[in-house]
Amino acid sequence: MPVPLFVYGTLKRNGPGKRHRLLRNARFVRGASISGSLYDLGRYPGVVRDSRARRRVFGELYEIPDDIAHRALRALDRYEGSEFSRRRVWVTLRDGKRRIAWAYVLRRRPPKAARPVDSGRYARKRGAA
Repeated sequence: MPVPLFVYGTLKRNGPGKRHRLLRNARFVRGASISGSLYDLGRYPGVVRDSRARRRVFGELYEIPDDIAHRALRALDRYEGSEFSRRRVWVTLRDGKRRIAWAYVLRRRPPKAARPVDSGRYARKRGAA
């Protein structure tokens, strides 16, 4: 069974069919969102989860093939680094259906220099990973 993964920042597609190298074997499912607050940390974004948050963070849902999921998730863990933790979250698809997926969220509150992204949509910057 494929392993679902929600991404919202530098791992998102960079144009039609142009996915991040770490997701080259994953299947793009569709646009989706999670509850939380999105912050611009400079070169990349971060999400703070709050079960009472009324804000949405928009991104993409992928499915990683089961036979490579363990290896792929370990590579993603290294890519995201110690600032983030991989957590299971409820993802809402554009058609309103919900499902559980992995997502990388900030371990701590963002630094004071972080800027809130009120739209919940991270615009991938030139030069980002």
